[in-house]
Amino acid sequence: MGSKSFNNEHKDRELNKDAILAEKIIAAAQDKIVASMRFMDSAVFALKKEIALDKKGVFMVDGTTLYYSSDEIFARMKRGLSSFTHDYMHVLLHCIFKHYYVSEKVNRLYWDLASDIAVEEMIESLGAPCLNTPESSERRDELKRIKAKRGRLSVDRLYKSFVNDPPIEAEVGLMRELFTVDDHLLWYGADKSSNKPVETSEASDDELENSSLQDQGENQQRSFDDDIDTKFDITSIEELGNNEECDGAALLSDQDWDKIRETVKTALEMDDASFGDVGGTMKRELRYAEEKRIDYSTFLRKFAANHETLKVDDDSFDYIMYTYGLNRYRDMPLIEPLEYKDEKNIRDLVIAIDTSGSTDGELVKKFVDKSFEILCNNDVIGAKFNIHVVQCDAEIQDDTVLKNRDDVDGFLRNLEIKGLGGTDFRPVFHYINELIRKKELRNLRGLLYFTDGKGTYPKRKPVYDTAFIFVDDDACGDDVPAWAMKVYFDE
Repeated sequence: MGSKSFNNEHKDRELNKDAILAEKIIAAAQDKIVASMRFMDSAVFALKKEIALDKKGVFMVDGTTLYYSSDEIFARMKRGLSSFTHDYMHVLLHCIFKHYYVSEKVNRLYWDLASDIAVEEMIESLGAPCLNTPESSERRDELKRIKAKRGRLSVDRLYKSFVNDPPIEAEVGLMRELFTVDDHLLWYGADKSSNKPVETSEASDDELENSSLQDQGENQQRSFDDDIDTKFDITSIEELGNNEECDGAALLSDQDWDKIRETVKTALEMDDASFGDVGGTMKRELRYAEEKRIDYSTFLRKFAANHETLKVDDDSFDYIMYTYGLNRYRDMPLIEPLEYKDEKNIRDLVIAIDTSGSTDGELVKKFVDKSFEILCNNDVIGAKFNIHVVQCDAEIQDDTVLKNRDDVDGFLRNLEIKGLGGTDFRPVFHYINELIRKKELRNLRGLLYFTDGKGTYPKRKPVYDTAFIFVDDDACGDDVPAWAMKVYFDE
C-alpha cells in the first residue's frame, strides 16, 4: 500500500516538474517574439494556457486558450527554441485573424489548408530569425509554387480557389505535411445555434458535392480526427479549466481579437523605421481584415431617405379605436387609417461602371444584376425613381436613365458594355456636378462606382456620399480617398 502511494506521489512530482518546464518553454517563446517583434506585444500574452494532464500530443487553440500537453511541448522543443517560437506564432496568427471562428458549412479540409498556408506566408514575410525552422526553406519554395498557381494567399481567396479548383491528393498531402502546425479540432463540431460565425466566402452545398476531392477530404478529416481523439477527448476541455463555455468554434473570445488586431496593425506601421519593408504581407492582411465586409443589401440601404408613399400605414394605425367606432356607432369608425406612409427608399442615385480594358465584362454584368436585384426585391427603391447608370473609362461613354421597374428590366435584358479604354474617375464626378446644376438630380443620395481601382481619383470630396465598389480586395490601394466608402463586391 505504501509502495503504491509512493509511486503516485512520485508520478505527481514528475508531472508537476514537466508542467513547470513546459510553461517555461512557452514563456521563452513569448519573450522571443516580443523581443524581435514589438508590434506583437498586445497579442503574445492574450491567450490563456491550459495543460492537458495525462494526455499526449495536444497543441491547439479555440480562440481563448492554448491547450497543450507537456510531451508535445518537449517534442517541438527538441527541434530548437526557434521552431517552437514559430509554432506559437502560428497559433497566435490564427487567433488574430479569427480563423477558428467559421461557418458550419465550411469544407474543413480546405479551410484548414487555406488558414495554415495564409499564416505561414505571413510568418515568412516577417523574415524574423527567431521563427526559422528546419522546414523554412522547403515551405518558402512551396509557397512560391502555390502563389504562382492560385494567386495571392489570403485565407478567403485561397479557400475559394481550393473549392473551385480542388488540389490533387498528392498536393494535399504535401501541403498538410509542410504547413500543419496545430490541431484544428476545436474549431469545429460545436453547436453554433447561439452564435453566428463570420462568413468565409463558402461555396454552396452543390459546389461542395461536385468537388472531386470532397469525399476524399472528409475521409481524410475523419481519419485525422479519430487519431486525435485517441489522444485528446474534446469534452475533456471542460475538465481542464472547469469552463462550461468552452465549446470550440462557437466560443466567442474572451480577448477582443478585433482590438488586438487593430493594435498590432498600428504598432507594425509605427515600427516601420526599425522593421523596414519586412512584414508587407502581414500589414496587407491586417489592413484587409480591418475593412469590414458589409452585406451589400444593407450597404445599399445607407443611401435611402425618408419619403411619403401613397399606401396605408399599418404601423401607426390603431385598430382598437377603429373597431370600437364601428361597434359603437355602426358604420362610423372613430379613426381612419393614414393614407400616406413614411418609407426609406432611394429616389436619385448614380451607378457608375468602370468599363476600362482591365475590368471584366461578365463581372460588370453580375454587379449590375445583383445591384438591381437587391434594389427591386428589398423595397430599397419605390415605384418611381431616378437612377443614372453611367459607363465610363477615361471619359463618359453612356448614361442610361431608369425611371421605373420596366426600365430596369429592359436595361438588364439589353445591357451592352461600352468603353474599354483607360481609367479616370474624375469625368464621372464632373458629369454628376453638371446634372445637379441642371436639376436633373434634385435629391442625389450618392454615387456607387464599380471599378478595379486602377485609375485617377478626384482630390476633393463631393457634396454627396461616394462608395467605390471593388472587384476584389487587391483593388483597394492607398490611393483611395479617405472620404470615400470602400466595399468589396462578392459575386
